[in-house]
This record gives sequence, structure tokens and C-alpha cells, in this order.
Amino acid sequence: MLATTIRTLVLALIWASLQGAFDVPNLLFGLLLGAGVTVFSKPIFDANDDRGAFRGANPFRRLFRFIVLVLVFLRELFVSSVRVARITVAPSFDIRSAVIEYPLDVRTNREITALSNLITLTPGTMTLDVSGDQKHLYIHSMSVESDEGAEVIADIKSSLEKHVQRAFGPAKAAPDQ
Repeated sequence: MLATTIRTLVLALIWASLQGAFDVPNLLFGLLLGAGVTVFSKPIFDANDDRGAFRGANPFRRLFRFIVLVLVFLRELFVSSVRVARITVAPSFDIRSAVIEYPLDVRTNREITALSNLITLTPGTMTLDVSGDQKHLYIHSMSVESDEGAEVIADIKSSLEKHVQRAFGPAKAAPDQ
């Protein structure tokens, strides 16, 4: 209940700031709109993830972890943009692209979707597919050093995947699932 109330208030404040008016009618409409969005998006923020594991009840910790994920993504976006710009401005013919089989540590559909989208939004990489057993992603990388793309895998694991797991993953492991 606390998380729903906080989400509704945050959405109302976002609405009022986008409208540029913090008057009573606008805030009330924002509260109504925020409550509607919160009710209809309840399955996304449900206390259980799609594997039944407890996600944690502290919305402030989740919000902090999500903000950290956004900041990590922005850093990766900047670094990748510089790399792609460097390749584009000074092209050489020794660029090696590859499709990499990326082993997943994340398990829930929410985590896999978030990670896949963040990889695709990062310049120079693109998620192509998820394996049927949801244990691997197939990623096209514009520039790799080895045939297996070990440096790309290590880079994604140490930055994006770790923070996606913290922001969207279960707070505790599910018992015997």
C-alpha cells in the first residue's frame, strides 16, 4: 500500500511539473491520473516477480537502485558513443564484428527484457535473440577483439547486468524453484 501511494504521489508531481502548474485542480487531476496508472500497471510492480520470488518491500531502495542503473547506463551510453564515433571518424579495415552468445545471470522475464533493451540502446551492440531456455542472449557487437567476444561479455556483466539484477531482480532467492 505504501509503494502504491508513493508511486501515485510521484506520478502526480511529475504531471504537475510537466504542466508547469502546481495549483490544486492540477494536482488533484495528477493524483487521479497517477492512481489510474498505478492501478493499471500493478502487475509490473507486483510484490512477486514472474518466478514467484520475493522482490522486497522497500520502494526507496528499489528507486535508488533504479537511479543507479540509469546512471550506469548513461555512462555506458557515453563511453560506447565515443568508441563508435572513433571507429566512424577514423575507419580502418581491421574492424571485427561478431554475434556473441552471452550467458545470462538474470533469470526473470523483466530482467531479461530490461537488459536486452539496454544492450540494444547502447551504440555498437544490438540484442538479436534470446535462447529458448532463456539462459543466453545473442548479441551483435560492432567491434570485438576475440572470436568469443569475451571483453564484450565481461563489460556487460560488470556494468549493465549487475545493476539490472539489483534494480529489477528478486531481493531474495526463491525457495527451490
